[in-house]
Amino acid sequence: MVADLKMTKIAVIGTSALFPGSSTPQEFWENLMQEKDLTGSAVAEDFGIDPELFFKPEKGIEDKCYSLRGGYIRDFEFDPYGYQLPADYLAKQDKLYQWSLYVAREALREGGYLNNDESLSKCGLILGNLSFPTSSSHRLLADVYTQTTAKAVQKLLKQEAFSLPAHKYPQPENEILTYPPSEMVSKALGLKGSHYALDAACATSLYAIKLACDELITGKSDLMLAGAVSASDQLFIHIGFSIFHAYAPRGKKFVPFDQNSAGLVSSEGAGMVLLKRLEDAERDGDNILAVIGGIGLSNDGRGKFLLSPNPKGQNLAFERAYLNNGISPKDTSYLECHATGTPLGDVTELNSIATFFKKYDTSPLLGSVKSNMGHLLTAAGMTGLLKVLLAMQKDQIPPNINLQNPIEPDEAWAGSSKMIYQTTPWAIANKQAGINSFGFGGTNAHMVVQNYTKGKANLPPAEQIAMQPMAIIGMDAHFGDCRSIEDFYLTIYQGKQHFKALPKNRWKGFEQNSELLKQFGFEEGKAPPGAYIDEFEIDLLRYKIQPKEAERLHPQQALLLKVADNAIKDAGLAESQNVAVLVAMETELAIHQIMARWDTSWQLKEALENSGVELSLEQEEALMQLCKDSINYREGTPMPSEFTSYIGNLMASRVSALWDFSGPAFTVSCGENSVFKTLEIAQNMLSLGEVDAVVVGAVDFAGGLENVLLRNKKDQVNQSSHPSLSFNQNDNGWLIGEGAGAIVLTNGSQPQSQAYAIIDDIGTTLSPQVDYRELSATGIEAQDIAEQNELLKNNPQHPIALGSVKSNIGHT
Repeated sequence: MVADLKMTKIAVIGTSALFPGSSTPQEFWENLMQEKDLTGSAVAEDFGIDPELFFKPEKGIEDKCYSLRGGYIRDFEFDPYGYQLPADYLAKQDKLYQWSLYVAREALREGGYLNNDESLSKCGLILGNLSFPTSSSHRLLADVYTQTTAKAVQKLLKQEAFSLPAHKYPQPENEILTYPPSEMVSKALGLKGSHYALDAACATSLYAIKLACDELITGKSDLMLAGAVSASDQLFIHIGFSIFHAYAPRGKKFVPFDQNSAGLVSSEGAGMVLLKRLEDAERDGDNILAVIGGIGLSNDGRGKFLLSPNPKGQNLAFERAYLNNGISPKDTSYLECHATGTPLGDVTELNSIATFFKKYDTSPLLGSVKSNMGHLLTAAGMTGLLKVLLAMQKDQIPPNINLQNPIEPDEAWAGSSKMIYQTTPWAIANKQAGINSFGFGGTNAHMVVQNYTKGKANLPPAEQIAMQPMAIIGMDAHFGDCRSIEDFYLTIYQGKQHFKALPKNRWKGFEQNSELLKQFGFEEGKAPPGAYIDEFEIDLLRYKIQPKEAERLHPQQALLLKVADNAIKDAGLAESQNVAVLVAMETELAIHQIMARWDTSWQLKEALENSGVELSLEQEEALMQLCKDSINYREGTPMPSEFTSYIGNLMASRVSALWDFSGPAFTVSCGENSVFKTLEIAQNMLSLGEVDAVVVGAVDFAGGLENVLLRNKKDQVNQSSHPSLSFNQNDNGWLIGEGAGAIVLTNGSQPQSQAYAIIDDIGTTLSPQVDYRELSATGIEAQDIAEQNELLKNNPQHPIALGSVKSNIGHT
């Protein structure tokens, strides 16, 4: 089957760019040719407050960052008109959504398919996005913390009028829970194909493109948009990366591949490409910009440390890109490197390049667009790809700026002599380039791009790839008080319900603020019952988690690691295999508690000044510490786990590291459809023969304070302690549930020694042979009505049993 895939090439027929200093591909190219440094210092609009309030030049200062430098989007005005959603609605959305909308539309426009309803009906979207807070979510939730903190300070200071300012910019009118970003873009542009967002850290862009290629290769879509956006809250980004000591300090050098580079510079932006099967693009007369020769994905598996790069995984990405796609590394004449400017990362990458390409007696030219605009994180691969595509068209490669003392690989190989110091001609007829993207947690990608010569391909139509059934060979679960598959089984068959009062300390005392709860729709001012998780144990020794790290680790990562580990053991998989790990998840909104702790430093000072309260320096510092700890308690200095707890893809990478798995590891986000998207991806991987097995996990601590308050304001929570199915007339609202589950999948068409079940198909139509249907039955009125109408519309000729486990464990 893999041999057949060599005939299926993917054409790039449209691009877009919203990067520091540019909002079009042409502007981007001109900036590179003019050798511009497009980084600068943050302003108040970036941080939501004067950035200098959070700046300290020394490393390791609590709740401070030691660099304000970044690549920022300036002077970009989003035009909300011309989409299939109301302009006034889109005008209110966060830049995460607006930038994604803009680059998706521009890629369609360049490709010639904007407003082409027939083609867009078969067009999907895969969007890379960090699982981090946005500037809108930061401001939207700030009031939750300041109101409660202010009430406590009022009593302490005996000042009834005392209040804390929540933010400096207007409260956003958008709703961060209404749409996953991929859904909003799809609806706004009229796309009818599959869509979801993914987080593979700094390799996200190339992962998105690879998964979009799979959609085309398997025939599930005829047109695909793929790209990424980096639009997270900049205060969170800068303090987080300062905790890692990843930045180049103020006054120190930032230059990729330079011996004296002191660290990276983070940036923001977005980019998108429009993809089509090459034979279809030739048939339809599309403007083919380049051809994707192959993409290799891998994970480092078990290494020295979760955040340390491992040459083993990087070399595996090279091998999978070239050897699995019938193309030669000897033909690669240029390599766009990851090269972020961090000493360890750059040395490791150069050594990996030397080790791999030396075997083929070749040494491509080396460059990194990050020298111009910093590291765009999730969208970094888009800057590298667009640079390569334009260089192919222009027959020249822009230089690495400011490079003076290049590093050398450990072994003898042409390193510094291949680095580009000035604009270099690239006029050969057959251009082949490689692009590297290596991310946190050992998430690796290498992409090979080839220039296109009209009539050169003459490829026969590729054989349709048959989707293979999937066998479930391992399982585990922990939902509410169900701590295992056995508990879960008994819950279902004994009709047990797990709804209870909010556990002590679950909301850290915020539930005592009855006025806050009333403001968010709980009329009695009481926290609702739910299938909450109170506590659980993990084996710190097995999972190689230090006790101090465990104290700071958000429970979502620990619980997902536990259930995935148990499912893998249940499946009987061996270590060190080519196994993918996919985790369905959404941004954990508890992350905002950390940001609220940071904000307290300026909020309290300003509040004291406004109220006329005079305290001694010691009293003010003591009050500041009390306020910070009341929101987010911490013993001692900050630790990386505070930040890594909320890096989505690290959940998947922890599993890969534990079992030394080398397959792709990343997270998938698509709201309540996230698990089904991971299953579709798993089926593609297994059907294409790219992995031996897939671990699919999902986790959501949906009973968290922030999630419950924001969702209840939009959709009512069911506050009954003994509810029924939400289709019951007397049961209104959604049920609070939380937990994690995992399954292990293999190709179901192959003989199985053990299998719990076979997943025959994943789709949108209900087979007439189905005897039981597990309902969504969310308890959200509009969704329940839509589901009931669908059931009635597809009324079968024989009885079908209906049910929903949400009546046992809530809506997770």
